[in-house]
Amino acid sequence: MGKKLKAVVIGAAHVHILEVCAYCNENEDIELAAVADTEPILPHELENDKPYTRRWNLEFVKKYGVKVYGDYIEMLDKEKPDLALITTENVKHAEVYEQCAIRGITASVEKPFACNLAEALKMARLAEQNNAEIYVNWPIAWRLWLYQMKDVLDSGRVGKLIKVRHLAGMTGAVGIGAKHRGTGDIVAEPMSPSEKARMWWYNASCGGGALLDMCCYGSMTSDWLAGEPAQGVQAMQGNFNSRWGSADDNACMLVRFPNSIAVLEGTWTAPALSIEPGPEIFATEGVIRCERRGASAVVKVMDIYGKEEYLEPYPENPNLKNIAYAYAHHKATGAPMPHMTLLENNIRVIAMLDAGIRSVRSGDYETVDNAAWCKQKP
Repeated sequence: MGKKLKAVVIGAAHVHILEVCAYCNENEDIELAAVADTEPILPHELENDKPYTRRWNLEFVKKYGVKVYGDYIEMLDKEKPDLALITTENVKHAEVYEQCAIRGITASVEKPFACNLAEALKMARLAEQNNAEIYVNWPIAWRLWLYQMKDVLDSGRVGKLIKVRHLAGMTGAVGIGAKHRGTGDIVAEPMSPSEKARMWWYNASCGGGALLDMCCYGSMTSDWLAGEPAQGVQAMQGNFNSRWGSADDNACMLVRFPNSIAVLEGTWTAPALSIEPGPEIFATEGVIRCERRGASAVVKVMDIYGKEEYLEPYPENPNLKNIAYAYAHHKATGAPMPHMTLLENNIRVIAMLDAGIRSVRSGDYETVDNAAWCKQKP
């Protein structure tokens, strides 16, 4: 590529700082220049230094030799990066992106894009007004078996889509047995309820909770597979195993599309390895599933008579390895970024989640406000 792209990371609250730093550091076309945390919404968070807390996260990524700034705005002004990767609390996405946008800096925001549709539309307007690119980093955007499942559906082999069912979950970001990419499989240490209660993950006002953190995966995959905007959502959530926090630890959404439905579930009370790593796709002439195979997965197709076929996995694609590789490839060749990372697609997903949040509060079926997006679409 020639001159390396300069990247910085903003926010140590989200555990994904660990993997995005690792990805940038290993990419020969990117220079990981600096990191900076933001001011915690919950000051007590800084009292904990166990694995996957914000203090621990920031200390861990120092091993890459990056500069550490006390003020992320100062970092943006001094470093003038090509790419800023935002790994803050969910509720801070819009605030931090504004500082990137007004400087014309491309940003990658961790999923979910925003906590509600109003915030998402604000970020979209900032991108348009400042001609600043923005992408969303979805861990599932780099799972080749999902692309294979989509290709099978699009081929017509199993007929027309009828239903998507997707369960995403784990024991929580710092739950029992939790471990995150970029750390060499370091496992979370046990935490007391009071320690967890002081973390943003377990506080609804910070954008924490299983609905936003986990149901977002099914929202993105069902939107992608359906190929048309959702119409309405009936949702519910509960806090069953973490009552010391204000955020939900289990949630489900029943979503209506014009020609199909989706059943989307998110949990923080199940081991990640107990859950298959992708959706189930039910169509008029068959079913598409994926089954875990170590760190990867294999796609299985079943016809209407129950005959099964396991598909040969797609070969590795370096440009779909992670956000760093995809962005470097995009800048070098002009190739489009992956579907899941694009602004317009993420606005639809947030509109769906927004309807789910409203449904939880009202107890009613809530329409997805696609009209608001269409009226203000950049």
